[in-house]
Amino acid sequence: MTSIASTASWMNKQAVGERFGRAAASYDAHAGLQLACARSLLDMAPAELVGERALDLGCATAPLARAQQARWPASRWLGVDLSPAMLAEAAARGRTGPRFQPLCADAERLPLADAGQALVFSSFALQWCVPERVGAELGRVLMPSGSLLLAVPLAGSLHEMTDSWAAADRRPHVNRLPAEPDWRRALAGAGLSLQHAENLTFTEHYPDVKSLVRAFKATGVDHVQGGATGLTGKRAWRAMCDAYEARRQPAGLPLTWRVLFVHALR
Repeated sequence: MTSIASTASWMNKQAVGERFGRAAASYDAHAGLQLACARSLLDMAPAELVGERALDLGCATAPLARAQQARWPASRWLGVDLSPAMLAEAAARGRTGPRFQPLCADAERLPLADAGQALVFSSFALQWCVPERVGAELGRVLMPSGSLLLAVPLAGSLHEMTDSWAAADRRPHVNRLPAEPDWRRALAGAGLSLQHAENLTFTEHYPDVKSLVRAFKATGVDHVQGGATGLTGKRAWRAMCDAYEARRQPAGLPLTWRVLFVHALR
């Protein structure tokens, strides 16, 4: 029997997949930071893999598919994403094929055999997951001496947006994210040994709040798990905009991301 908790969890994941699916066509054009972090993560990768099979977990439109295959010419990839629309967009852009096959699946419930993957690569995707659950799956599917390459935003990201909304109303408008110790405990508990971990801060700038929110929607970041539904009132929106404007810098309105980069071995 399916529990109420597990049903609610699946409904939340389904909502995430649907929200990101609506952003599939616009994702590449607005995901500059996400793509930059993914490229940096690939630069951290080992020169050789212990096997041929690899996962891009939460691949979205698979923008790194060609670079990943070029890095390891013998590799055979599964591009895993919760959103069928993201995978369809990857195919439409010519990024899938015999060596990079799409798989629609939940990162916390991968339909894969134990100890079968030489590499799991995941950038800006697992923040929707419970670290212990997805960590257990990572440890399960990686073969001995297999590598995990992970880039994930941390608690404290988007604090300008969080604080500006707090000045307007008490409803959650930004997702709560796990902290670095949460990920470290989860990976250690899954039997993964950290080879390198680095916590970096990035700040983007936008000309105005509307541009910032438009970028949120274009990349699917605006979905809030457990957040209030319905339209935001004009008064609350104006109060949030005024609070955000008070943070303006010479380059524009700041939006900060704190990102953990990890290379770990099974």
